[in-house]
Amino acid sequence: MPNGPEPGTTTYAERTLRLAGRTGSAAPQPWPPWFAPARGVLGAAVFALGGAPWPARAGDLTGALLCVLAAAFVVVHYVAVRRSRVLAWSGDGGGTWERLTPTLVQAALYGAGWLLAPPLGRTAGALASGALLGATLWTQTALHDARARAARRAADAG
Repeated sequence: MPNGPEPGTTTYAERTLRLAGRTGSAAPQPWPPWFAPARGVLGAAVFALGGAPWPARAGDLTGALLCVLAAAFVVVHYVAVRRSRVLAWSGDGGGTWERLTPTLVQAALYGAGWLLAPPLGRTAGALASGALLGATLWTQTALHDARARAARRAADAG
C-alpha cells in the first residue's frame, strides 16, 4: 500500500461516517453531561495556575500540578470526542465567522481578566482571567450541548 489503502478497503473515517449516516446522526451529537463542567473547571485551573506567579519553593510542585491539570484537560476532550463518534461534521456551525466567534469570545474574556493585573497584581489577573475563561468554556459547552440535544430530539422525532 505505498499510495494508500487498497481499492475496496474502508478507512476508519469512512466506516464512522457510514455508521453515522445509518444511525441518523445528521444532528450534532451531544457530549456527556460531565463534559461542560470538567472543561470549564480544568480550563480555569490550567490557565489561572499557569499565569500566576508562585514562590520559588512551590515552583516544582506547581509545575507538576500544572502538567497534571493540562493532561487532564486534554484527556477530558479526547474522551468526550471519542464518545461522540464524529470528530468534525462538514457544514456544522455555518461559515468561518460563526465557527471563529466562540474562540474569539474566549480570547477576549481571557484578556479582559488580565486587566486586573495592573491595579491588583499578576496573581489577581491570572485568577480573574482563568475564572472568566473557565466560565466561558463551561457556558459555551453547555449551550452547544443543549442545541445538540434539541436537534437530536427533532431528528429522532421526524
